[in-house]
Amino acid sequence: MDAGGGKAGGVKSDINVTPLVDIVLVLLIIFIVITPAVNSSVKLPTAKHSPKAEKNKDEKYLTLMLTSKRNDKWEVIGPGAILIDDKDAKDEVFYISNDAQKQKLEDYINRNVSQLSQKVVFVKADADLPFKYVNELFQVCRKGGADEASIVTSEDKAEDKPAGGK
Repeated sequence: MDAGGGKAGGVKSDINVTPLVDIVLVLLIIFIVITPAVNSSVKLPTAKHSPKAEKNKDEKYLTLMLTSKRNDKWEVIGPGAILIDDKDAKDEVFYISNDAQKQKLEDYINRNVSQLSQKVVFVKADADLPFKYVNELFQVCRKGGADEASIVTSEDKAEDKPAGGK
């Protein structure tokens, strides 16, 4: 066996694979030991009901719609009018940028929420509107006597479309 540096062949450039095989075997043993621990995860039961909230048809809710004010380039510049989502109160319009209007909105919420069994206010807001305005409306709802204020979102219609459909 020639260890290298001979007259005929010069320096040998063979790679010594023994340390590489040792490292691979150690890693293999580590993965074999760890794999059963990873597979013994806790399995939680999944919900058996539909994800849609079921509303009682007899129950009434107060729903407010927060619009946005936009400039000529259609960019949001602030909160717009707050409308009541009720066919009997279509003419009611409030603004949270004005303190007097904010107080009128609190009084309106207090009058309507006090008659409900669940003092919940739902808020439909423009998707482009910054959350600070929605949060400000939530605070007005709390001051008006609502126990809870929630954002109402629309269902994603994109999932209903077939793949590649128009």
